[in-house]
This record gives sequence, structure tokens and C-alpha cells, in this order.
Amino acid sequence: MRETFLLAFLLGAAALAAWVALRLPQVAPRSFRAVSIHLGAALAIGAVLTPALGLVPGQPGTLSVLAALFGIALPALTYMFLAGIWLLRVVAEQAIARH
Repeated sequence: MRETFLLAFLLGAAALAAWVALRLPQVAPRSFRAVSIHLGAALAIGAVLTPALGLVPGQPGTLSVLAALFGIALPALTYMFLAGIWLLRVVAEQAIARH
């Protein structure tokens, strides 16, 4: 059951990131340097995600776990996926521009 929820949670974060990338292309970085900054920020967020989840008071209560998951983990994972999508977009645009 936990694995199924984790998979659905990650797929939901990826779907949100894809939606943002498709719906708001004007916010995407256009240069590799800008994408690198977002990737660095995503890595930093990933490094502090687990300790941040532990700081939510009231754990292991159901309400506090849900607050940690949907208030901290979901936005963080969505941003990580979004940074990856932006990287792929910039690499693809540069490859097309070279040909």
C-alpha cells in the first residue's frame, strides 16, 4: 500500500510539473546558465527535504503527516521535476538551434 501511494504521489508531482511547464512556458528559463541555477536550487531543496519533513509538529499523527506531504514534499518534488523538464527543454532547443 505504501509503495502504491508513493508511486501515485510522485506521478502526481510529475504531472503537476508537466502542467506548469506546458501551461506557463513564459516562466521557463531560456539559457543553460539559468537552468543550472534552478537545478542547483532543486538539489538544495532535495537535500533539506527530509529534515524539513521531520520538523512538522505532531508527527506521526495523520494530520501532521498529510500536512508535511502536501505542504512541503509535494511542492518540493514538483519543483524538482519542473527543473528537470526545463533542463530537457533547453538542451533540446540548443540541439535544434545547432542543426
